[in-house]
Amino acid sequence: MSKVLTKNSVMAQLVALEQFLNRLAEDVEHAQYRRNQLVAQSIDDAADELSSGFKNLAKEKLAKAHLNIKLAWLRANYARQLFDAETVEYELGEGNYLELTEVQDEFLPSAGAHFHFLESELKFMRAEINSRLGKSK
Repeated sequence: MSKVLTKNSVMAQLVALEQFLNRLAEDVEHAQYRRNQLVAQSIDDAADELSSGFKNLAKEKLAKAHLNIKLAWLRANYARQLFDAETVEYELGEGNYLELTEVQDEFLPSAGAHFHFLESELKFMRAEINSRLGKSK
C-alpha cells in the first residue's frame, strides 16, 4: 500500500535528494584520484531528474514528480556506490581490492581453515544460546 502524495511529502523527498546529491558531488570533487565518467554522468542524470521533479512539483504534477524522485535516487545511489567502491580501491591500492575473478590458490587452504573455524564457533554459540533459552536440538 503506497502513501498518499502531498506537496509537502514530495518537497521533503526532493530536498533530501538534493542534499544527498550535494554531499556526493562534494565528495567527488574532493577525491584525490582520477574522475570516473560514469559517476559524473550518473550525478548529472540524477540532477536532471531532480530538476524535473521540482518543475513537476511546481506544476502540481505530484505523480510525475514522485517518478522523477525515484529515478534520481536510483541514479544517485548507483553513483554513490560506484564512487565508494573506487575510493576503497584507491585507498587499498589497485592490486589489493577484492578481485572476484582471480583466485590465488596459495590462500585457499588458509581461508578454508579460517571459515571452518568461524563456522564451528557460530555453531557453538548457537547451541549455547539455544540451551540458555531452553531449546534443545
